[in-house]
Amino acid sequence: MKNKRKRPIFRLFKPPYSLKNRLLIILSLTALLPLAILGSITYYSMLSLLENKTEASVISHLHEVRMSLDNTFSQMNHVSQQLAFDGKVGQDVERYLQANAYGKKALQDEIKRELGVISFTNPNLGMIFYFSNETNERFFENYMADPSFSLTKLPLLLQANRIAYYGPHKSFNPLDGHLVFSAVRKVDLKERDDIYVYIETNYKWVEALIRNREGAEGYEHLIVDGGGRIAFTEAEGAFPKGGHFPDIQEEKKLIKGYYAFSEPSNQGWRVVTVISKSSYEHEVNKWIGKFTGTVVAAIVISFLFALLTWRMFYDPLRGLIREIRDVKHRKLANAPRRPGNLEFDLIHEQLDHMRARIAGLIEDIERSEREKSALELEKLMNRINPHFIHNTLDTIRWIARGEGHAEIDRLVSTLNKLLYYNLGKNGEPTVRAELEAIRSYISLQEVRYNVRIDVHIDVEAEALDLLIPRFILQPLVENALYHGLDGDGMIEVEIREAKGGRLLEIAVKDNGRGMDEETIRRLIEGRQEEGKVGMGIGLQYVVRMLKSHYGGRAAFTIESIPGVSTTVMLTIPIEDKGDAADDKRAGCG
Repeated sequence: MKNKRKRPIFRLFKPPYSLKNRLLIILSLTALLPLAILGSITYYSMLSLLENKTEASVISHLHEVRMSLDNTFSQMNHVSQQLAFDGKVGQDVERYLQANAYGKKALQDEIKRELGVISFTNPNLGMIFYFSNETNERFFENYMADPSFSLTKLPLLLQANRIAYYGPHKSFNPLDGHLVFSAVRKVDLKERDDIYVYIETNYKWVEALIRNREGAEGYEHLIVDGGGRIAFTEAEGAFPKGGHFPDIQEEKKLIKGYYAFSEPSNQGWRVVTVISKSSYEHEVNKWIGKFTGTVVAAIVISFLFALLTWRMFYDPLRGLIREIRDVKHRKLANAPRRPGNLEFDLIHEQLDHMRARIAGLIEDIERSEREKSALELEKLMNRINPHFIHNTLDTIRWIARGEGHAEIDRLVSTLNKLLYYNLGKNGEPTVRAELEAIRSYISLQEVRYNVRIDVHIDVEAEALDLLIPRFILQPLVENALYHGLDGDGMIEVEIREAKGGRLLEIAVKDNGRGMDEETIRRLIEGRQEEGKVGMGIGLQYVVRMLKSHYGGRAAFTIESIPGVSTTVMLTIPIEDKGDAADDKRAGCG
């Protein structure tokens, strides 16, 4: 039992060795193996490159944030020194607190002017004022501060010598409400030790520094003080404010589903950037998606080239098999196939000689088959009682005319005229009469479906009175309507004499949805779906009519591009009017 189960797996490698199977294996390996090797090298190289690029981008951003914070804290420290004791403002404040009412008025204007200059020359700073730590009284506010101001409400970030840094916290400017950093320094006065200077950053500075950095989408920031306490967080869910953040020694560390990057300052606090694992790997995953698409496209292209190679060799072989099968099934009138390959062309040439000899031996059989086909056509055309049809339609037409229904009268007259022609009641069929029948048929279809059918007829004047088999064009136009047009389309009918011979070329084209090979074969074989075709006969009638009337002297081809167009081509010999008896014998006259 085990041997029987394994047999299909190794069937390709056991005799008889199929050329088809060998080609399948070799071409598949040729298409896939180079892609697999090159794709593996490219994948791992680019993966490493993208990971390093992402990590370098995060570290660069983190360093930029830390440097900006350092510079801002240094700026607040410098300004607070000017305002506390080193600068003129600090000295003026001391004199203000000791002066009488008149002196205070003069000093107040001077201090506010100097504070305005300091604010103007330090655009990253916002609110500045002095306050008493005992009475909470505020002096020289450049903006009106919130009355609820209290030093105890501020989250301490760093205590360094005589200055304390706080934040981020909500600004005490009631018109602001944004997050800010602040600094508080005690003013060195001889007479009082309860006076402090308060400095805030600009209300847009924190957002510009942390939240709105270009290229920092998905980044969330933490500020951790020297004791590991989280003083500020944008990732409240994973790293809540006031919680403990572990020390990070390596460049990055995965914590709670986040990649964390840390950079310490010289003053002991740290800036931490955390990125969710999915965001961090987004660019890599995006590249993997593009790489996968490229690989799939490359595989498809490789298989297309493999298919081309397959067809260059295997299609001529299958064509040769079809040629032999045609001979077996007595299809001797088919045009010889020439694959364009020297070796196969020589084989086809020898096969053509053999087919010609066989054709001579079975000519009598073919003649009897044509006569049989003619009888079947007569049977098909005589299924409907002509007199009954005409009498009934005439009755309907006169009733409609008597009732004043002009449209019904016109419709029935057109139908009667069309049936009268198709049943061979008005003389020998010519191109002119056939085109008139086409116009009648189109009129009927327009009334039936309440649409405007665009039909362009291009016929040479010399061809109008030439004889053609009856009812030969209507199935072609009918096919274009039911299997070609979709929405607003156009049908073109071209009739002209072929150059260099007594042949009439007829082409019916449409710019509709087209047909695949299976649909074309079904139409020619007469296997239409019930209800699809207007007159119920179709292209099979045309094929059989040409075969019966002209034998092998006529040609019938269908060229269709799905979604673009379909062209049906007829090439028939030109007959003189003395040959019309053959038409009647075939059941068409």
